[in-house]
Amino acid sequence: MNKTGGCQCGIIKYELTGAPIMLYICHCKDCQKQSSSAFGMSLRMNPHDVAFIQGEDRLKSWDTRGEDGAIKRCVFCPDCGTRIIHGSDSPDEVVSIKAGSLDDTSWLDPVAHIWLQSAQPWVAIDRDQYRCFDREPEDENALRKQWQSQNPMI
Repeated sequence: MNKTGGCQCGIIKYELTGAPIMLYICHCKDCQKQSSSAFGMSLRMNPHDVAFIQGEDRLKSWDTRGEDGAIKRCVFCPDCGTRIIHGSDSPDEVVSIKAGSLDDTSWLDPVAHIWLQSAQPWVAIDRDQYRCFDREPEDENALRKQWQSQNPMI
């Protein structure tokens, strides 16, 4: 696969050693804030399929809570502030690589846009091309299957 990424200043580097589960675009206020943009890209991965090849010992994190009350661990570079991963307080749960931190983003093809109730009004989304949700999707497994069928070579 050889998909690599890292932080903006180059201290943190990682490699995806397994296939992604899915990619979606999130328009929630938290993603807007953390990305300093209109949305965030979340590439869902099994945590054992993300290998840090440089700077793992330098990573910092802080915890916040999602709307459902679950802990969201936000992992970032302490020098440049680039957000790398969102996860939970459980080391075995699926994590979200912040996809903009990948070295090559040309292969990214999101399956859905979520939290559209918070989307900026000027963001145009082709609702015929993407699955769209006002909030969190009720069945993430259906999105995973759809993304994997659309991206069989990844």
